[in-house]
Amino acid sequence: MDKESLTYGERWKRSVDRTGPEWIEYCEGVFYVRRYLRTKLRGGKDLAVAEFDETCALYQRTASAHRATRLREVFRNVWESDRADLLRQILEE
Repeated sequence: MDKESLTYGERWKRSVDRTGPEWIEYCEGVFYVRRYLRTKLRGGKDLAVAEFDETCALYQRTASAHRATRLREVFRNVWESDRADLLRQILEE
């Protein structure tokens, strides 16, 4: 799959309103993917998964089940489109 066909591909990034809710949702996904990757590097995959699951459970308790499900979807899409770049940035920090 090429970068253009991804949900958050380069075409989407060039065209999205950087003040709109889609961009904000994407940025939130980037935040959680970065946190997952840092936790995974520091404490392993099991800890990273548990931390993300806890975050989703908090969303479900404080917002809604739909919001928690949407966070998982956005996370998955960011993971597909930006994981390698985000990991490279983290390792360079």
